[in-house]
Amino acid sequence: MKDVYELSPSMRVLILLHNISAVDYSSAKRVEDIDGLSGMSEQELQNALDELASYGYVLRRDGLYYLSGLGISIIRSIYT
Repeated sequence: MKDVYELSPSMRVLILLHNISAVDYSSAKRVEDIDGLSGMSEQELQNALDELASYGYVLRRDGLYYLSGLGISIIRSIYT
């Protein structure tokens, strides 16, 4: 039976990016950096990053990933 409180891979990555302070270009992380912390397969991580980017929650620039203002707002909504 699946835990109803289990987070989706994309939500786990969103929270992870916040926890490692990847909140702007100067603190952006490479996939390899995120992969080492995510506990996901490389394909699952890439799918999650692609999904987050398609929603505008994560920005991708020069092979680096970081939270957009919208992504930060989503994180804030979790904690309030």
